[in-house]
Amino acid sequence: MTVFADTPRWPRHGTLWGHLISDTSLEELHAVAARAELPPRSFDLDHYDWPEAARPRLERAGISFVDNRQLTRILLASALRIPLVDRPAARARRSAEHAAALGLEPVPRDLIVGPIGHVDPLPPVEDTGAGAYRLTRDAPSAPPRIEAHDATGHAAAHEMLEQLDVLARRRGDAGFVGQVLADGARPRGVTSA
Repeated sequence: MTVFADTPRWPRHGTLWGHLISDTSLEELHAVAARAELPPRSFDLDHYDWPEAARPRLERAGISFVDNRQLTRILLASALRIPLVDRPAARARRSAEHAAALGLEPVPRDLIVGPIGHVDPLPPVEDTGAGAYRLTRDAPSAPPRIEAHDATGHAAAHEMLEQLDVLARRRGDAGFVGQVLADGARPRGVTSA
C-alpha cells in the first residue's frame, strides 16, 4: 500500500496544485494526508488536491512522487477512481446519504456532513438563480463561511445552518460541521420531524 503524488500543474488560487492518491484504500489516503498536514477539505471523492508549497510536508510523510500519467494509471488500477463523467452522480449519492443521516429534506445540490471533503464551488448566478449559496463550517462553534450572489442567498444560508444545527444536535453532535451548496431555484429547508 502506497500513497502517490504527481507534479503540481493545475493553477488555482494563485498557486499550482497536484493530486494525491492511494493505490488501495481511502482510509490510507486520509491517514497519510493528515500526516502531511493537508486540509481535510482538500479531499475530492478519490484524491486530495495539494498546493505546490506542501511538497516538503508530503516528502516527510513518505509519499511517492510519480509523473501525471503514472498517477492516472495507478488510480485506474486501484478501483478507487471516480471518472469525470460519474462525478456528478457520485456527489448526488453522497449528498443523499449525508442528508438521510441528518434527516434533511429536500436534499441540497451538494452536501457533506463532517470535516472531510468539499462541495463544488458556487457556480455563476446565471447557473444557480438568485438565492444560491455555498456554506462551510469546520467546527460546531466556528462561524460559517458563506459565499452567495445576493442577500437572499446569505439569508438562506443562515436559515439552512440553523436547521442543520438542530438536526445535528438531534443526532448527538454539538452542531453542524460540513458544507452545503444550494441553488436558489431549488427549495431549501428541512422537515420538522
